[in-house]
This record gives sequence, structure tokens and C-alpha cells, in this order.
Amino acid sequence: MISTPFLCYSPNLKDNPFLGRLKDTKLLLMGNTSMLLGQSVEYKIASMLLGEGREIYLPVVDDHGVDMLVAQSQSGTSSYQELQIKSVSKGGLFAAISCLNPRPNYWFVFYVKSIDTIWLINSMDFVQIASQNKQGKNCGKYSLSLATKGGKIRHHEYVVEDFSKLP
Repeated sequence: MISTPFLCYSPNLKDNPFLGRLKDTKLLLMGNTSMLLGQSVEYKIASMLLGEGREIYLPVVDDHGVDMLVAQSQSGTSSYQELQIKSVSKGGLFAAISCLNPRPNYWFVFYVKSIDTIWLINSMDFVQIASQNKQGKNCGKYSLSLATKGGKIRHHEYVVEDFSKLP
């Protein structure tokens, strides 16, 4: 019998035969949630970058607003780009986003699953095109609508199919 706590990601928990054998365990169940979408999109972006021959690093925790580092070496020097990856299943409104220190090597990757579209926006551009909340619990945070509920894309200039725009 398994007695170690673990996390189970499964969109069809009731159909999982393994769960029937897990008695007396601390089981943290996560169905088809936004956390699952977020993590799967992070892996999608990582896979795309690896496919382009990029060297990536994934932090164990996201406590500084960085989901991924993309390293590059040129002429004996190393540099890196920091990526913050955001996703929604439908719509296109990204809200309550922190960006305390915009800088040239800090990028946002936005993904809308329903229209399978990716935007790559440098943090310095992001703070210029997004709306900053002036009051309420998300005061100081940003909101940006990248697609309508009907799927019409906004900010076409940031839509990407690969990461060739990333230094």
C-alpha cells in the first residue's frame, strides 16, 4: 500500500483504476484545472524552445515571476532571457499580472488555448500596452486583452509561431 503523499494530475479521475487501490493515502487531486493548463503550456513552450536548439532552465518554484530561463552563449559570453508564461483556456483577458521591474531580458509569453495562439511580449512593451489597475486588491498590477471572447486576435505584432524574436 502506498502511504506517501503525492499529486495526481488526471482529467478523468473517476476512470483511473490506480486510484481505487490507493487507500489510507493523502492524495491531492487535481482535475482539469487552470493549474494543469498552466503547467502543460509551460511544457509546450519548453518543448518549442528545445526544438529550436535553445538551452533552457526550469526553476523549482516560481517565486520571482520567472517560469523559465533561456540561456545563450555567444563569443565566449553568456546571457539569459527570463520568461513568465501565462495561459487561459478561452477568451484572451490576462489580469492581475505583476511586473515590478520591466527590463530588456524579461519576457511574457501568453497563450490562449481555444485559438492556439502565442504572444511574445517584452516586459518593457508590456507595461506600455497593458492597463495598470489604479485601485482595489490588484492595484498596481496589469491587465491585457489579447483576444476577444469570440477569438478575434489583438496585438498581432506580438503573435509568434516560434521564438526567433527572442534574443
